[in-house]
Amino acid sequence: MILVPLMELLSYIAFSFVAGHIVFRLVRRKEAAVQTPRSDVLAGAASAALVTSGPVINLVSIIGAHDGYGKALLTVLFQTAAGHVWLGIFLLALCVWLLLYVDKLPFVTLVLFLGMLFLRAYGSHPDAGLIDTFAHFVHLSAAVFWVGVLAHVCFYTSEHFSWESFLKWFTPFATVLVTAVIGSGIVVMLFAMDIQDYGNVLMLTYGQMLLIKHIVFIPVLVFTVINMFLMKHVRQHPHLQPLNWIRAEAFLLAIVFACSALLGSSPAPADIAEALSNAGAAPIFGSIFQRVTAGSVATWYMSITGIVCFVGAGLFLVSILYFFKKRARVSFALAAACAASGLLYAAIMTSLRF
Repeated sequence: MILVPLMELLSYIAFSFVAGHIVFRLVRRKEAAVQTPRSDVLAGAASAALVTSGPVINLVSIIGAHDGYGKALLTVLFQTAAGHVWLGIFLLALCVWLLLYVDKLPFVTLVLFLGMLFLRAYGSHPDAGLIDTFAHFVHLSAAVFWVGVLAHVCFYTSEHFSWESFLKWFTPFATVLVTAVIGSGIVVMLFAMDIQDYGNVLMLTYGQMLLIKHIVFIPVLVFTVINMFLMKHVRQHPHLQPLNWIRAEAFLLAIVFACSALLGSSPAPADIAEALSNAGAAPIFGSIFQRVTAGSVATWYMSITGIVCFVGAGLFLVSILYFFKKRARVSFALAAACAASGLLYAAIMTSLRF
């Protein structure tokens, strides 16, 4: 059902938008403030309550086909974990919306918003243990606050915006968030699957999305390092406009969000062979490895093609830093990031055999 991953993606966007606004309310630096229209902020908070209803809609559509949609809605809302979680998110979102409307109590708004994120993390994996749920919460929170700040900077900065003042606090802030995203992401992956099955899970759509997410995140880290060092260049070159570099990082993160939405809408397969028998191999995987069966087992090896692709990907990643140093157009760096991602994918896929 395409509606579920779509609403998952929209929920990430809505959460990020609200998170970014809350951060700028707490920072309170006029020279590094963004001018976000109040209507946009309120719309973002309201949409966060609506687009998180994807699991509820999915269950209602399944149950309602047999028992009627009215009865199914009541059953899902009051007798299932998905319904309870969404009701909690809805009530917290209503409180957040009211606080944003009166523009008061930013710390209370932050606490309530974190409650929404915790419920969202729990709702995505209701059968997970406490540590796994907390790791999901940290992963989601760090990601939406990171992306949220970048989104507001991309679309709502004015000509009086002080990049030096902004980068002074955002650099350490982003460092903490990136570290949290990576650390919690590793914990989440270790709970979701056996790391030794990484090659085998690539046969499934779930594994392909996981791989693409990891691959695209690598050039994201390069852009993040660049943006962390922008403050020094802004001081040395007052006319430098870092906005395009921020936007390039946000674009790559949007791709990561899209992959996360597909991952979040489907749990990791408990039995890869069974999942392969039921759903079949991922289309792109099946076009590369046409003789793979449910009993196939992946092994890693270093092929000449894989080595060449790895080296090429490394050169393209280094070229991103070169383009920044030479103050070239950011489109060149973004193209290099896409090329590096493609070569990394080719390198990994050509290093598998069955």
